[in-house]
Amino acid sequence: MSFEIYQTTAEHVIGATDAVLQKQDGVDESIVAQFLDIGNNPARNALCMAEQLGLLSKNQAGLFIPSFPYAVYLITSVPQHKAVILRFVLEQYPPYKTFKSRLDLTSLVSEAASQARALHSINAHRDDIVWTFTNLGTFANSLVSEGAGLYRPSEGEEIDYLLVVDEVIQNRETADLHVRRRIGSEAANWIDQQGVLCHLVTAYQRAASAEEDPRAPIVHAANALESFLTQLAAHHKVNIQNADGINAKVDRLAQANHLTTKHKFMLKYLGHVRNAADHGTDPEIKRVWEISQTTAIEYVHVAQSLISDLVAFLNGRFVI
Repeated sequence: MSFEIYQTTAEHVIGATDAVLQKQDGVDESIVAQFLDIGNNPARNALCMAEQLGLLSKNQAGLFIPSFPYAVYLITSVPQHKAVILRFVLEQYPPYKTFKSRLDLTSLVSEAASQARALHSINAHRDDIVWTFTNLGTFANSLVSEGAGLYRPSEGEEIDYLLVVDEVIQNRETADLHVRRRIGSEAANWIDQQGVLCHLVTAYQRAASAEEDPRAPIVHAANALESFLTQLAAHHKVNIQNADGINAKVDRLAQANHLTTKHKFMLKYLGHVRNAADHGTDPEIKRVWEISQTTAIEYVHVAQSLISDLVAFLNGRFVI
């Protein structure tokens, strides 16, 4: 892997990773710029630095997509644990490891940056390396600022740090088990693990903080549902080309007689709530819908139940 450093901040790296997780087909800097309300250049720097850290990768179209599992660990962890996950990722990145070790020896960030730049053949200016690594490092509690431009590596926190990383991973595994139990083994074994189940688990985890961000659980549950409908259409050999969104896919499946009327309208409910949460200004009301915490949580539950019901229907049982 070739290394490059981009001038950015920890908040932008986390925000860019969050934006990527919410768009299944991948994102570019323009989407992240809108998502974070920043310029295109800072958005691209954040995406590229997240890619360097192994949080993101690029698909064949050149769009940024999440790299599992650490992108999910970072975004779904509680706020006080995000710094720990970022530190875990950051301290595995070779240029940063070199920077931190050289800082311990020289006590000067400029020298440490120059030496890391030389040892890893990095093109970025030394000042950009200093800016990015000190910002990421202090946010992640990997570095301590002593004022006047002086920094030192953190010490004496290794055990607690690793325990928190383990807790975040265990929380994800617990959420995965809960969702599997909720939808049942029949559905859990049939649905696509990456495209459907992973998004359901993320939606479940984001629902725990729905008061802070009620749109996120809906977006992730809707992504799971749309992927499920794509999988269902492929199973029935239904052409859903150009059927963008939940509602359009539902119409194609219903027209091919692979959905009951009740299933169709339950899915339509989920499609319309997703549109309210994710599509900006509604042309009918000329405003953006406010999403309640209750709606966000219930959306996740209904999406889980309906996916389970539809797999049962696929197997000849009528469940609602």
